[in-house]
Amino acid sequence: AYIIFIAANLHQPHSFLWSRGVICTGCVPGLVLLCQFRDMKHLSPFSLLANCANVSALTIVLWQDWLSYELVHDDDNNTNDSGDDGGVGTIHAVQWKGFLHVMGITLYSMEGVGLILSLQSSAKDQPTFPYLLQVVLAGITLFMAFFGTAGYLAFGDATLAPVTLNLPPHNVAARWVKSALCVGLYLTYPVMMFPIWNISDAYVLKQQQQQQQ
Repeated sequence: AYIIFIAANLHQPHSFLWSRGVICTGCVPGLVLLCQFRDMKHLSPFSLLANCANVSALTIVLWQDWLSYELVHDDDNNTNDSGDDGGVGTIHAVQWKGFLHVMGITLYSMEGVGLILSLQSSAKDQPTFPYLLQVVLAGITLFMAFFGTAGYLAFGDATLAPVTLNLPPHNVAARWVKSALCVGLYLTYPVMMFPIWNISDAYVLKQQQQQQQ
């Protein structure tokens, strides 16, 4: 799914250079090499680059939200006498038709739970890891709540999922956001695969030992 997302986002601005199949194929060799690391500490530089890319992308999205919010409300003030709402529309507290979609995204967001034990085993100060985990999760939750609220205030009922679809398609900022998210996903992939390889290696080695006995 990560590779398909990367191909879909890179294909749009660079469709004249590469097809989606070429992009997917080109992603595989690098990921195969990155997935060979057997110590989480060796993946920390790539994780840091991924976090920097994600922070830059989210910052630009918030900036675009602010620009859209100012533009819409300036238009609303100028056209208030004509009854125009400025393009935002009615902001609903809850829209139940999207409940299943929200539940699906919520469950999908929990895919990183399997990394907790691997991160704790790689931590330098393991006794303080639970407290650090709680602080980080609380900070991410507050930021994501702010991020979602900002997007909804900027685009109202026209808000799309993901909110990057609301950005102008040929805007330089939008292209940077898509490219940065692709870099973040690409470098995060080996980290997400780390516990899977650990389980697979343990199973394969156990089978080989049983066969030798």
